[in-house]
Amino acid sequence: MTAAKEMEKMRCDEEIQREEPAPPEEMADEVREPENGIESLKAEIEEARAEAEQCRNEAARAKADFYNYRTRIERDRTRDRILAAESAVLDLLPVLDNLERALDAESDRESSMYRGISMVQRQFFSALQNLGLKVIDTSGAFDPSLHEAVTTADTEDPEEDGMIMEVFHRGYMLGDKVLQAAKVKVGRKKSANIAEPENHKKS
Repeated sequence: MTAAKEMEKMRCDEEIQREEPAPPEEMADEVREPENGIESLKAEIEEARAEAEQCRNEAARAKADFYNYRTRIERDRTRDRILAAESAVLDLLPVLDNLERALDAESDRESSMYRGISMVQRQFFSALQNLGLKVIDTSGAFDPSLHEAVTTADTEDPEEDGMIMEVFHRGYMLGDKVLQAAKVKVGRKKSANIAEPENHKKS
């Protein structure tokens, strides 16, 4: 091979190398695609987690709101029942009082009149008890929140001081509310050191 032909061959090889095409853009994208796909998947997972957390929070708030609503409804129903019972009992208490006055006014406890009124009074009082009416206890010490002291009675016994000695009129409660205080006589211990009035000393 002559020098000229060898030089020609080397020039051709260089031109072929220069004209060889670069890797297509699609191949470069395929090389980058796995990395981009992982980042996209991570972002979707984080978004799904955020949405799930938001749904849990909204469900918890809805549950709490429903519980509060149910509690409020039950409380309102209880209050309405108590108010309705209170209104009915207050209207009927005077009737019960009149029946008891009629029994007190009848001296013959064996008469048909007394037995008839007594039966009506028991039935009427039982109906009021079904509405929640209770008689105020008057068997112990005087309690100003439950009893009304109409009068007092002097006593020498210190154990009777402040105790209920007599009941003039029964008192009633509905639940924890006093509808009618019991009218009573209260024992009061006599003081041994009562000062004598001045006009008595001069005489």
